[in-house]
Amino acid sequence: MNVWEVLSRLFGKPFQLLKNKPYLILLLCFGSGIAVFTCFSTLLEQILCVKGYTNDFAGLCGALFIVFGIIGAGVVGVYVDKTKKFTEVTKIGLGFSTLSCITFSVVSLMPHQKVAVAAVCSLFGFFGFSIYAVAMELSVECSYPVGEATSAGLIFVSGQVQSVVYIILLQALTKQLTESPLATCGDAVLSWKVPMMVMAGLSSVFTCCFLIFFHTRYRRLEAEEQAAYRTGGNNATTTSYQAVEI
Repeated sequence: MNVWEVLSRLFGKPFQLLKNKPYLILLLCFGSGIAVFTCFSTLLEQILCVKGYTNDFAGLCGALFIVFGIIGAGVVGVYVDKTKKFTEVTKIGLGFSTLSCITFSVVSLMPHQKVAVAAVCSLFGFFGFSIYAVAMELSVECSYPVGEATSAGLIFVSGQVQSVVYIILLQALTKQLTESPLATCGDAVLSWKVPMMVMAGLSSVFTCCFLIFFHTRYRRLEAEEQAAYRTGGNNATTTSYQAVEI
């Protein structure tokens, strides 16, 4: 008996996730996506105020981010329920979310671009929030028969841990500005140029890793299909047996 078998017996099925390559890729890459979304919503006001955008406008952008995210989640949820294309939808959504993040890192550094900033925030929310539930379902599919609460919960924890790291990192990369005539931030005016580029870079790296390396079977769906097939076969056998008796 090797070490893996001993640990699996001690800790049960959740330990099997450490040997599940698709799940580990999803855990790290989508966890990074959650971290980027958290950083965006947490630091939005601080980022925009440097270029003269008011707190009210930052609040509007945050609201658009959430509202369009809800709309996107509803649309994508209906589509995925019908097609079961978990992987394809997650990859497409994560890719467009990264493009939105890159675009935001550019337009947020420009003054007098309210329409562009609001539009990018809306798109970021639409693509970002829409894949959250799909990615959680995908984690269950690639980790079955491990419990749903365990597989989805660990991805949520990964996202929160990475969020803390990202926020600390981005705030550490800011620089104090001596002159910023448009700023509405008060006394402490910080440059977010480098942090925005770093956030866009991290999002791009993890998204590319997910697009290239993530491949999985839908294990839960396969198990359900096999169970349905066996049930159908047993019912057919019983019906034939009863017909012979008659």
